[in-house]
Amino acid sequence: MTLNSPIVRSALSPADMEAMDVNRDLVAALGQAVQGEVRFDGYTRMLYSTDASLYQIQPVGVVIPKRVEDVVATVEIAARHGVPVLPRGGGSSLAGQAVGAAIVLDFSKYMHEVVDVDVEARRVTVEPGINFAALNQQMARHGLMIGPDPASGNRATIGGSIGNNATGSHSILYGMMADNVHAVRTVLADASLAEFGPV
Repeated sequence: MTLNSPIVRSALSPADMEAMDVNRDLVAALGQAVQGEVRFDGYTRMLYSTDASLYQIQPVGVVIPKRVEDVVATVEIAARHGVPVLPRGGGSSLAGQAVGAAIVLDFSKYMHEVVDVDVEARRVTVEPGINFAALNQQMARHGLMIGPDPASGNRATIGGSIGNNATGSHSILYGMMADNVHAVRTVLADASLAEFGPV
């Protein structure tokens, strides 16, 4: 791997290169399979070592997926190399949920779109990286909003909020995040896709 490799976009220090020797095969496999960004340099790993909590744990690396296939590939490759995967939204977690010695999957940069709106059923299908403020801004034109309203709503993503069961000052009236989720499509630990919802 050279410093000009497209999968490493930041300058690498000698310490980074030494750390990457352990993960060279992992990084190469991710670089070939993922269309999004694959970052294992020290600068990126330091940026992703914290969230809104007091904890600091440097990740193994960071993958910023552009599509579902990137997520599937990352989970499959990480499992093959015995490396955990940690999904991350806006990093607004207060108890360290968004940091860990794992490959961090950051959904907030690319996977943040509204996929479908069913006004009659009062349902919206979204990608996990969209935050509450952006979603509610788009839903307002339909006279709708997402129930929970965490204080970090301009950063907290829907995916992370499902994982944390987010609340907010209006959760007594509108319910917690779990009360507002109809179904989820997810990537399981074996890299297979599954949909969870009403039966």
